[in-house]
Amino acid sequence: MDKNIKNIVFDLGGVLVDLDFKSAINGLQKAGFANVKEQLQAFDREGIFQKFELGEMTAEEFRSAIRENSTVTLTDEEVDALWNLMLLEIPREKLELILDLRGKYMVYLLSNTNSIHWDYVCKNAFNYRGFRVNDYFEETFLSYEMHLAKPEKAIFEKMLHKANLLPEETLFIDDSEANCKAAEAIGIHAHHYHIGDDLSKIFE
Repeated sequence: MDKNIKNIVFDLGGVLVDLDFKSAINGLQKAGFANVKEQLQAFDREGIFQKFELGEMTAEEFRSAIRENSTVTLTDEEVDALWNLMLLEIPREKLELILDLRGKYMVYLLSNTNSIHWDYVCKNAFNYRGFRVNDYFEETFLSYEMHLAKPEKAIFEKMLHKANLLPEETLFIDDSEANCKAAEAIGIHAHHYHIGDDLSKIFE
């Protein structure tokens, strides 16, 4: 671990929160959403999932779009439940690690996410030992609030500016190689996390 590092920036899905894309895809397909897999994997800004994560679509508009693409009648709660099938939990050891790191570093979150998923993880994944999401992070940077997404350079630059961080003092941890390379391109240290890795080893 570089001794000059003062700031740690975590990705959310795939690094902290365990993900289950298969369950979400299967659930939406059963509801009649024909091309959900292709839409989820699309990288253009025109798909409903991408628009939702960029904050270009409200939760209400997203639910309506899901209903329009489905062959069964779905309530708001049913749409949210299907969408949240993607999210599992944050293992306790990761929550403990973040709390421990808070005593040594400034800890932040930078995530491509949307309002439905964020509400869910705030209520469920970070609810541990009486702590809430604000206890884990100095500040959270979310794509749907920033109207930017990784790996766009602008989202990293905006985070650095808003939190008054120096890139050479900042370590970014993400499960996407493209996101890590984008961070490194503007001078941020990056660690490409692989599912199953021990996060704590990074800080030894």
